[in-house]
Amino acid sequence: MNFIKRGFLGITRKKGKSLILLAVIFILGNLISGAISIQQATTNVEANIKERLGATATVELDYEEMDKLSEADWENTVIEDLSVDLMKQIGELSYVKYYDFNLMHWLGSESIDSYQGDMEGEVVHHGPSMDFMLKGINYAPVLDIEEQKAKLVDGRVFTQEEVDNGTSVAIISNKLAEKNNLNVGDTFTLVNEVYTWDEETGEDNLVTSRDVVLEIIGIFESQTIKQDDSEGSSEMGGMMDFMDIEFQNTVYVPNPIIVDEMKYQYEEYLKADEEYAEMVAAEGEEASFEYYTPLYVLNNPEDSEAFAEEVAPLLPNLYKVHSATDQYDSIAGPVESMSNLSRYVLYAAIGATVLIIGLVVLLFLRDRKRELGIYLSLGEKRGRVIGQILIEVMVIALIAISLSLFTGNLIAGQVSETMINADDQSYQDDYMYYGGAIQTHLTTQDVLDSYEVSLNSSFVLAFFGIGLLTILISTVIPLIYILRLNPKKILM
Repeated sequence: MNFIKRGFLGITRKKGKSLILLAVIFILGNLISGAISIQQATTNVEANIKERLGATATVELDYEEMDKLSEADWENTVIEDLSVDLMKQIGELSYVKYYDFNLMHWLGSESIDSYQGDMEGEVVHHGPSMDFMLKGINYAPVLDIEEQKAKLVDGRVFTQEEVDNGTSVAIISNKLAEKNNLNVGDTFTLVNEVYTWDEETGEDNLVTSRDVVLEIIGIFESQTIKQDDSEGSSEMGGMMDFMDIEFQNTVYVPNPIIVDEMKYQYEEYLKADEEYAEMVAAEGEEASFEYYTPLYVLNNPEDSEAFAEEVAPLLPNLYKVHSATDQYDSIAGPVESMSNLSRYVLYAAIGATVLIIGLVVLLFLRDRKRELGIYLSLGEKRGRVIGQILIEVMVIALIAISLSLFTGNLIAGQVSETMINADDQSYQDDYMYYGGAIQTHLTTQDVLDSYEVSLNSSFVLAFFGIGLLTILISTVIPLIYILRLNPKKILM
């Protein structure tokens, strides 16, 4: 009789043992299925969240390392500025899609009003009003527009010639334009004021000022999605409102414009404060106004680690690469704990399957020792006898694994939901990185909302691959028993 046919007959002839094997594999299959489901769900969450965080990176001072320095270390430490040449060298790396380096400067205005959103009329200034943030750019197409943080709704972006020459042109927000009835082609005036501090009165004294006249060449609309207020997130919503107001009052200009205005403020302040001017002269150092903040947009979020490793040797002492994706670990506590637990469960389930199925098959083979001896004594090859046993086990395993595919996935969804609710109590704080070139405002809840246990093709392939391979290994090990059988001794 064909050994394949004997294998199928072996399943139906000994229904009790077949059902026991089916039940054992089904139970173990649920563990494997659940662990793989959670693993894939957490992997998808990480990919999705890092995609939302973006593929941006910057170079900044490593304040954690600076805090570790002793007073003696500080005496021998010189913090260098990032040079434009170094920022350009980093920007030429293969990981970088495009890059920019920016200066920031705040100015006021007597001719136009700033946008204040829902806080209109509530803002009270103590001292000089500096409502407009000039953001200098070197990348003419404007990186914020390229990255869809802002959308150009009217006019155009800069030309590289305008950026290099520091032409007095600007791009402003649509809300700022609407509030002041401004259009493309119009000019508006900001004021660069220089103040000194009067220690006796405790007030700022206006020393001098000059107008900064800019022509509007483009108008942008913010594409930042404001997060809905939810229970426990009012503070986060307030910060989001503040960020939106700041963005609406941002004025994009070429970097040289900001350099000129900072230089003007510095020189006028030296004229007004003789004591400070003498101290500066005694030090003999030339003032620099080009403290740029670089921002690199990488080809993929996955390039962040490799980019950081390649850039690190190029950086001056006490500088580091900061990537947007670095924030994932800070907000993904509940999901990461589930990922770690599911990985341990998967390893344990695979080990238990190999051990338990191996023992069950071995016991079944010992009960069938006489049957197997007859096959061998009749001239059946050992390989065909092994093939018969493999067919019996693998057919049962295929049925059990197919059933556990759905139940394990369902159990994983229920268990992970319970774990999330429990772990989330330990991660109540929303995380926001605000400042410098990178701004992210994802929360732990955003991570949890992205978590979903689903039954997709990649999960099915992974589960069947791991499950059947584990059962195969579990079966092959006890089959060594057949190779050691001596049919003459069995039949005597």
